[in-house]
Amino acid sequence: MANVTLLYSPTCGACPSAKNLFKSLRAKHSFSYREVDINSPDGQELAERHSIRAVPATIINGRLTFIGVPSRQSVEKALAPKPV
Repeated sequence: MANVTLLYSPTCGACPSAKNLFKSLRAKHSFSYREVDINSPDGQELAERHSIRAVPATIINGRLTFIGVPSRQSVEKALAPKPV
């Protein structure tokens, strides 16, 4: 199961779209999901670790995967199980 973290800001105009996208995808795909405010201590640590300078930012399985609001198709591809 994929682990998805969405880094957002309460003042970000695009962040609600990203939040809605991931919430809608949870009905179809199985993944853990959390939202982290970039202004929180955890958010600051994630931003520093991944050199994030813009939100929304999506981290999937510990890897910065998207900056901005990704397309549904891109997220579904990133969430797809990788062949072994």
